[in-house]
Amino acid sequence: MTFEFDSLTSEPDRPNRPRRRALAVLGASMLVAGAGGLGFGLGRSADDDAVAPGAPAEPVADTTAASDAPDDRAPATLPPIVPNATGVVQVVTEEAAGDSVGINSSGGGGWTMFGGEPMTLLTERTTDSGVVLRAHLGELWDQGFSEYDDFGGPDGWQPPEWCFESGQVRIAMGGGEATGTSVIDVGSVSWWTTPFAGRAVSALTMGTADANPYRVVFVQAPASVTNVSVSFADGASDSAAPVDGVAILAVPGAGASTDSGDGWFGPPTDFDVVFDDAAGEDAVVDGSRTGYNDPEFQQSCSPPPPALPEPGEQPADPATDEATIVDLMLTIYGDDDGGNDARIDDTTGVAGARDQVREGSFEEAAANAEAIVEELVFTSPTEAWFRYRIETTSGTFSERFGIAVNVESVWKITRATICQDLSLAGGDCGGDTGPIRPPGA
Repeated sequence: MTFEFDSLTSEPDRPNRPRRRALAVLGASMLVAGAGGLGFGLGRSADDDAVAPGAPAEPVADTTAASDAPDDRAPATLPPIVPNATGVVQVVTEEAAGDSVGINSSGGGGWTMFGGEPMTLLTERTTDSGVVLRAHLGELWDQGFSEYDDFGGPDGWQPPEWCFESGQVRIAMGGGEATGTSVIDVGSVSWWTTPFAGRAVSALTMGTADANPYRVVFVQAPASVTNVSVSFADGASDSAAPVDGVAILAVPGAGASTDSGDGWFGPPTDFDVVFDDAAGEDAVVDGSRTGYNDPEFQQSCSPPPPALPEPGEQPADPATDEATIVDLMLTIYGDDDGGNDARIDDTTGVAGARDQVREGSFEEAAANAEAIVEELVFTSPTEAWFRYRIETTSGTFSERFGIAVNVESVWKITRATICQDLSLAGGDCGGDTGPIRPPGA
């Protein structure tokens, strides 16, 4: 059987909590950028008084005796530079070695992503096109997780180990004459000591400096996987058997989806990786939804939202009342002219705040906003707390909390709920419009 890892999942209801689900929820995204490496060289003059290039054909004699020369005398002229019989440039000077003039030069230390540290060879492979690929694992580090409450999260919650990389893998590539210019390139990808669901897929483009780009995919696989294969949108493919749980795949070409148009090729995303499992439970990973782009991964690395209040006495028809509140949030937020403001318990300052939003830079996003209730609980027959998200053209605002009240048999959304969201778009109802949080959050 095959499992597709590209779908949203619903957050399970908490045990022993008699509440109803309004819609499926995706936890708040935890977008943590992975570390990368760049090499660079630094150079500077070794002497602030360096003589500019272009010495005269004949040396200029220094008429000042060495013993009589003041400390601030002008620098001596560089001696002539003459190629020897082998073509190697050498400096010609008649002075003794001990009295020779210092030769100024530029120089400096370099830096690499691994700093010369010892590395372990993970795997080496030569593809059918003659490209040699090597993967070395650099020094691992301890993520040093502390309880998430240090950062404002729920007490005792810690992100799983797979939420952050625990090292870097050096990818080296050479060869490629069968497809173009010979390639020599080095890059890096992330390493997970405990990959999410046992699988990790990282991609990079190599060989662009040699005008012979390759799409390279590094894979970490469970021990039960006997083969991994990659297929790109243009039909290019490659496969290999994992060695000690890792494999490198590579196909020539940068791929249309990676060319930014200015000569820079980003990581390819238009591919699928198939994990062939010995038990027949194969998995398919979509390259556009790997790592931090995978909703399941995001949800697993997101702290649980604050709990809504405990349920209280229920209304006579809770299912109907819940549907009314869910629909009310949709209609109020999709109402640009305030026609549904009668369903707000107190409209003080709301109209003015709406005008400020219309005149601001978030007008379009606010006009198309939708408020989607995700979870709701009745704390009494006349009060309901709910968690919702706001979807706009400029992004999604998750983990919003609101309150609905029943006024003379009519359910209404509280002013505080509406005004906290108008403030996101620059609307001010006046007074305290801070975010609503459940008791104890």
